[in-house]
Amino acid sequence: MIDGTFDVRIYSIERRTRASGYTYKVVWKVGVKKHSKTYPTKALADAQRSDLLTAVKRGEPFSTETGMPISYASKAADTNWYDFAVEFIDKTWPHVSANQRKNVAKAMTSATIALLRTPPKQFDAVKVRTALREWAFNYKRRTNPEEPIPDEIRVILDWIQRNTLSMAAWEQSDRVDTVVSALGTLLDGTAAAASSVSRNRRIMNLAMEYAVRHGILRTNPLPKGKGSGGGAPKVAQAIDKRSLLNPEQVTDLLDWVGERPLRRGPLYRAFFATLCYAGLRPEEAVALHVSDATLPEEGWGEFIVHNARPEVGSQWTDSGETHDDRDLKGRAEGDTRTVPIHPDAPPPSTSGWPAGSWRT
Repeated sequence: MIDGTFDVRIYSIERRTRASGYTYKVVWKVGVKKHSKTYPTKALADAQRSDLLTAVKRGEPFSTETGMPISYASKAADTNWYDFAVEFIDKTWPHVSANQRKNVAKAMTSATIALLRTPPKQFDAVKVRTALREWAFNYKRRTNPEEPIPDEIRVILDWIQRNTLSMAAWEQSDRVDTVVSALGTLLDGTAAAASSVSRNRRIMNLAMEYAVRHGILRTNPLPKGKGSGGGAPKVAQAIDKRSLLNPEQVTDLLDWVGERPLRRGPLYRAFFATLCYAGLRPEEAVALHVSDATLPEEGWGEFIVHNARPEVGSQWTDSGETHDDRDLKGRAEGDTRTVPIHPDAPPPSTSGWPAGSWRT
C-alpha cells in the first residue's frame, strides 16, 4: 500500500545563480518532508509546479515516500523490496552457478538491510543477516518441505518483510546512495575489496534491469559514470611479485606439507604442487584426474584441464555436494585447455601422488 496524505504545500520557484547562468528550483512539502527538483529553464520549472498545483486542486493525495501525487506512481510503490528480491532470486536460481547464487544472496542481504524503515534492534545482527542470506535468499532451503524454516528465522523474516521499504525507494537518490554505500562496505564499516564492490554492483544492476523489464521501475536508478558515485573501483590486474614465493620457498613449502600425517600430506602436496608449478586455479586442481596429466621423467609435462569444482557449500548446489561441477571459467561449454607443467615439479616417483588423489 502507498502511504498518502493531503497535507501538501507548494512554494514559489527559487532562482539560483550558476557560473553558466541560472537554474530554477521547484520546492514543495508533503507532510513534514520537503521535496525539490531543479530545472535549467524557468519554463520547465513552471510546468512542474503547475502540475503539482493541479493535483492539489483536484484533491489528489501525495505519496509521503516520493513526494509526488499518487496518480503518478509506478508499480514501484506497490511492490515491496523484500518480495521483489525473493522473486529475483527464484527467477535466476536455475540459470546461475552455485557460487553466483551465493554472491547474489550476499548482495541482496546488504541491500535489504539498507532498505529497512528502522534497524532491527530487537534481533541479533548476525542472526538477521544469516536469516536473509541462508534462508530468504536461498531458494533451495526456503522451499524445501523436508527442512522447514525454523520458527526463530521465520519471526525475523516476517518482521523484515513488514518493515522493508517499497521499490519506490529506488526512485529517491538518497536511498540509492545508501544502498550503493552498503554494497561497498564491510560489517566493521571499512571499505570492501574492489573486486567485491564490482561484483555487488554487477548483481544489483541485473536486479534493477529485471525490475525495468517487468515494469516495476521506469529506469535503472543505479548511478553510472565517473563523478556520480557509480564508477566501480578499479581491480588490479597485475600480481605484485613481492607476494610470490621464490623456488626455494616453494620447495620448502611442499616438503613441509608432504610431512603432514596420514594421507593428507601426499594429497595436499599434490594439490599445492599443481598450483605452484602449473598455475592452476584451486577449483581446477581439485577437479584433476591422474589421466589428465602427462609427467615425463625429464622436461616439461602437461595437464589437460577439463572442468572446475569450486567449493561453495551443499546448500547452494543442485547436487547437494560441497563442490559444484562447472565448465572452465571464461570458456565455452565442454571446452578444455592445455597447461604446461614446469620441469622443476616433483616427479611422480617422489611426489606421493596416489592414483585418484586429485579428486577430493
